[in-house]
Amino acid sequence: MRIAFLGNGVFGVPTFRTLARSSHEIMALVTRPDRAAGRGRRETISPLKPPAADHDIPVVEIADLRAAETAGQLAELETDLWVVVAFPIIPSDLLVIPPAGTINLHASLLPRYRGAAPAQWAIINGESVTGVTTFFIDAGIDTGGICLQREVEIEADENADGLLLRLADHGASLMLETIELIAAGKAPRTPQDPGLATPAPAFSKEDGLVDWDLPSNAIRNRIRGLQPWPGSYSTLRGERILLLKARPATAEEVPWEAGAAPPPGTLAGYLPNGLPVVATGGGEGLVLLEIQREGRRPGDGASVMRGLRSEPGVRFSDEG
Repeated sequence: MRIAFLGNGVFGVPTFRTLARSSHEIMALVTRPDRAAGRGRRETISPLKPPAADHDIPVVEIADLRAAETAGQLAELETDLWVVVAFPIIPSDLLVIPPAGTINLHASLLPRYRGAAPAQWAIINGESVTGVTTFFIDAGIDTGGICLQREVEIEADENADGLLLRLADHGASLMLETIELIAAGKAPRTPQDPGLATPAPAFSKEDGLVDWDLPSNAIRNRIRGLQPWPGSYSTLRGERILLLKARPATAEEVPWEAGAAPPPGTLAGYLPNGLPVVATGGGEGLVLLEIQREGRRPGDGASVMRGLRSEPGVRFSDEG
């Protein structure tokens, strides 16, 4: 099949490389223009451009999918199928261009976790299993008919970054299998049950602020789910502290008597190995395994807290 690959992010790289090595032909990579980003305003390129160059695949840069000239640019590619991975919402008037339709790779088991951050929300919500789905795009957001799905277990200490890398690899082979079915005229379009749909909206930087009133495992899951963006943070004596890895304290590790827990966010004490224990909601505690002072290198909780010279009783703030 003649394919246009529409993608911007690193999540699409394994699928792009898999299709580029297949018997199908990628006619073009459609991606965003290079742009300046970050404090230094350095120019960043789509992570799909290097593999496109490796396979001599033309690149079409589109800044505005709603621009008058966009439909003509895409129609000129004369493709059978569009493959979409990590790309903005495509206006419905463009979806009629490829005769075989437009197929998307999504990092969840739809209709669960529709939206921009499915893997992140799966971790935050304490799921043990997620997966990848290929589906035909329609006018809704992640609502089209499902073609194929594959379940993937979430590892106990896995963060969103690591999970997305694994899902991307699973998605690559699933997408190739999907395209083979489309080419053979055997691809299913199983309707989604809207009653089972759950949202997975994107995050803002403010979402990383730790709410110490939550139970310890809920905070741990948010730390995992918000890596690398927007990250989890709190403040200690006015200094922002990034929380990179943590675990709930066991009953033997909480340094207070039953029913006498300090206010959530309080540095309650240190374990024999020096790791700090912070009080959380429900009278529980959270062990800070890896943290980072802003502008410095990450370190284990013991060494970073030694540098902060923090005694038990000081309180982390949840007010940013």
